[in-house]
Amino acid sequence: MVLVASDKMESYFRDLEKKADECYNLVSKARKAGFDPSLEAEIPRAKDLAERVEAQVGPKGVAPRIRKVAETNDRESTALIIAKELAADLKEKEGVAFALEQAVRTSLSILTEGVLVAPTEGVVKISTLENNNNTTCASIYYAGPIRAAGGTAQALSVLIADVVRRELGLDSYIPTPAEIERYKEEIPLYKRAVNLQYVPSSDEIESIVTSCPICITGERTDKLEVAGNRDLPRVETNSLRGGACLVIAEGLCLKAAKILKHVDKQSISGWDFLRTYAEKKKSSASGDVKEHKYLKDVIAGRPIFAFPDEPGAFRLRYGRSRSSGLASMAIHPSTMVIVDSFAAIGTQIKLQLPGKATAANPCDSIEGPSVLLKNGTFTRLDDYEEAKKVVNQVEQIVDLGEILIPVGEFIENNHRLEPSGWCTEWWQAIIESHNIENYDGNYDFESLSKYSKENNIPLHPKFTYFWSDLDCREIIDLRNQLIKDATNVLENKFKPLYREILMRLGIFYETDGQILILKEGITPLLTQLGLMVKNSSIVSVLDSIETENSLALVSHLSGFEIKDRAPTRVGASMGRPEKANERRMKPPPNVLFPLGEAGGSQRLVNTALKVSSTNRGFSQGRAGRIEMEAQLRYCKECKKETVSIRCCKSQTMPKEDPKRRLVDVSELITKAMNNTKTGVLPKIKGVKGLMSKYKIPECLEKGILRAKRDLRVYKDGTLRYDMIDLPLTHFYPREIGLELEKAKELGYTQDIDGNELTSIDQLLELKVQDLIVSERAGNWLIKVSNFIDDELSKLYGMEKFYNLSPNSRPEELIGNLLICLSPHTSAGVLTRLIGFTSAKAQYGHPFLHAAKRRNCDGDEDSIMLLLDGLLNYSDSFVPTTRGGTMDIPRVLSTRIDPTEIDSEAHNVELNSNYPLEFYEESENKAVSGSVSKFLDMVSNRLESPKQYEDYNFTHSSSSINMGPVESKYVTLDSMADKALASLELASRTRASNATYVAEQTIEKHFIRDIIGNLRSFSTQGVRCKKCNTKFRRPPLRDTCSCGGKLQLNISPASVAKYRKIATEISERYGSRSFIKQRLELAFNAIEDTLENEQIKQMDLGAFL
Repeated sequence: MVLVASDKMESYFRDLEKKADECYNLVSKARKAGFDPSLEAEIPRAKDLAERVEAQVGPKGVAPRIRKVAETNDRESTALIIAKELAADLKEKEGVAFALEQAVRTSLSILTEGVLVAPTEGVVKISTLENNNNTTCASIYYAGPIRAAGGTAQALSVLIADVVRRELGLDSYIPTPAEIERYKEEIPLYKRAVNLQYVPSSDEIESIVTSCPICITGERTDKLEVAGNRDLPRVETNSLRGGACLVIAEGLCLKAAKILKHVDKQSISGWDFLRTYAEKKKSSASGDVKEHKYLKDVIAGRPIFAFPDEPGAFRLRYGRSRSSGLASMAIHPSTMVIVDSFAAIGTQIKLQLPGKATAANPCDSIEGPSVLLKNGTFTRLDDYEEAKKVVNQVEQIVDLGEILIPVGEFIENNHRLEPSGWCTEWWQAIIESHNIENYDGNYDFESLSKYSKENNIPLHPKFTYFWSDLDCREIIDLRNQLIKDATNVLENKFKPLYREILMRLGIFYETDGQILILKEGITPLLTQLGLMVKNSSIVSVLDSIETENSLALVSHLSGFEIKDRAPTRVGASMGRPEKANERRMKPPPNVLFPLGEAGGSQRLVNTALKVSSTNRGFSQGRAGRIEMEAQLRYCKECKKETVSIRCCKSQTMPKEDPKRRLVDVSELITKAMNNTKTGVLPKIKGVKGLMSKYKIPECLEKGILRAKRDLRVYKDGTLRYDMIDLPLTHFYPREIGLELEKAKELGYTQDIDGNELTSIDQLLELKVQDLIVSERAGNWLIKVSNFIDDELSKLYGMEKFYNLSPNSRPEELIGNLLICLSPHTSAGVLTRLIGFTSAKAQYGHPFLHAAKRRNCDGDEDSIMLLLDGLLNYSDSFVPTTRGGTMDIPRVLSTRIDPTEIDSEAHNVELNSNYPLEFYEESENKAVSGSVSKFLDMVSNRLESPKQYEDYNFTHSSSSINMGPVESKYVTLDSMADKALASLELASRTRASNATYVAEQTIEKHFIRDIIGNLRSFSTQGVRCKKCNTKFRRPPLRDTCSCGGKLQLNISPASVAKYRKIATEISERYGSRSFIKQRLELAFNAIEDTLENEQIKQMDLGAFL
């Protein structure tokens, strides 16, 4: 398919591909030196979905047909059509079994865009199965990684298998009663052991399993076994089949409605059972009370910022800032500071609506938090610098401020619109729709109220108070009290008794002793209550009316319409903290070289060099000869046998399959030191053993070069850095450290208004494959570039590529190419580095994140330098265990096609403002999809030049770096400190509840941990201090076979670690007796196990 783009964007893509070509050509020459398992780069390029699918699962030559079908069909229909065609074609050529498996895998790969590992890792096999009536049916064996596909793709994979089954002439699956009962036990058990978003009832499970034409089974994913219905003939394991549980519960049950759309579209028979199920579920759920998931699991130290719909919670405001969309929403940076920095840039925040979570982003053009200071002042903090100054003077957080949520998030989550808070853009929309002359006066109450009355429009939001938070009786009482206290009120002197109601209304004041002084004077309040000043007294202008509607009452009294300032309050809690760290395996090696037990507990090559082979019964007696499992190779030049990839300046050839053999590491390390010109050997960490198919060790030369720069290799030979994903569509060069001339060199020659770029303070539109990474990654990238240059110059005999010194500025790397990769995928995306942010996050275009099958709700991904991936990645290093091919770049997408990325990006809106009709629809809680006609959505621009550029946003932000860069949860050391800090914040936050948070923390975190740790302690094994070997039971002697001392896996201290803090919290925050009694029972269990005088814990040696 030809991608549609402007000449400017085409030039950008050509430049990226040209630079990628240079890297591929360089690596092609370098790898001829023989230091790698392959003589060519092992990450093939794929320009579109069709190429990715063919590269991932095949069959060869299918890509053109996929493109052809996709021209006139959506992705799901394309997958179903291709499945049908492949089944018919391959049945004659390869047989039923092969056709069944290939057709399903290829179609599932199309569904997951050739990016996710679900078709390779999530589906173990697709095979035929015999029913009890001697007919043959189809079965799919799922594994845990099928979770990555998402519920819709999981369920569609079953539908695809059914389409293929029919094409191949196979019968439907007929489950036995025992198999049905097995599912009924297994799915709830999986929920308890792992987790499920939805747990179907026994009747629902029976309905699905009985009627589904495909056998949904799988491999063992958990040690836990079912109690009944064991040893079934057609079920290979008694353990939990996690993949099967996921597909039934989160796929077929949870996504039934979506599957039915495709059933109807393709006219597929035999799926009416799903329609019946969906209708029953809909009718039974109609009366259910919605459970707020973000309150379900409270983790100690992660505060609940606001409870659902509570006054003082986040106020909904519709809009998109330049760093919002794709599940990311914005709050004021002052709010981040005022909540004690528990919310930093990139911190995951779990939400009441519209979705499950978001990643915090700063936007300073919305309203900040309202706080009561210790000096008595009640104010709103719209200035970030001011917020930082007064953060330690806050007595109470009265209102958390606004949360900016794009309309596209409601559309994506299929959530009805909630009423918008009254805001300036809504006020402006009314003016424009009424063809009223724009307001250009002062923003004082007299001028704005006069303008509203003259034009018969609502009062401006600046002076609209939170009247809906008061009932009519309170408003009348306030009115009467003001008339009664006229003498003081006319002097703008309010008694302390007004403090609470002024805070509830959002009327800001200062104090003079015990006297409250309104910042905006008394006129706005009196006018809205229908009062006026007359002869040194306050009199009523209008009598009140009989109504239960606070807004109707105030609108009547004031003489103009008063809108609801905060009709929708959004509850929220802290989720995962932000992250920006180097990827390290556990333990973290420098080289993928197996050392077995010879490397000691730290897996050091240096330790292995001292090991004498006579210790293991071998002759020779030389140090440095160790036993390892590896492939045997031979040199074509000297005919010598070796495990090394390289010998005599050329690549060695495979000779024998992997097995345990004696290897002279001292000889290999001597050669490696000579090749790298190393005088003193640094500490080099290897691995205990290789998990790849052929067990080819990585060259020790690379380990030496990495160790010199303290770099730790990942399982595929690459170096990774992980960061939280955040979206961005526009940026200022100044905020990312991008110099003016460098920006022009990168193709940024004009700002968003089309003006020539002359200043780093001009706003630019981000190109789709450009990336801004955390400053924390800067020095790491420099080290990696130094390592690659060392490889090129010392190993491959070529010129350095980056030419940077260890002390170079990270900004010198701007313009170089990277690979972005998500953990649940096997396809990288080509990207270009253009700057750095102080946040612990990576900012990229929504298309870039969607191309990785990610959104920005707190997800994290990795980056690597393109040259590192091309030079050092090898399929030969990839583990063959389940999940081994996850998170590796088996293919590289060099150009993003918006039609082939995750459809969530299509729901990003690009408006600069919303029309009045939208706000009116939100007041009526309209179905979110119905307002699409008012929006400029990405989906409306697909397959046009505008799909890549000319984006707008509704709310500006001064800087993407404005806000805390590290959460308090991260900076505090102990769990006790985190828990107490979060509870202290809850006690100061009006919308939260410290007692509830304390009880939930104790009940859902501390007690569970105490009981779980106690259970683990009582069933624990032991491990060796020296070689780290683990034993389920203590061996008969008190030492390991290596001579090391043994110790318990779990210490008594870890069992009782929450005892003190749990007791303190329950007492300080007044927990219920029930909670205290549960704690007491847990503590008694600890005492009975660990502190009973008759049960003394002894040293293991003394015991034995």
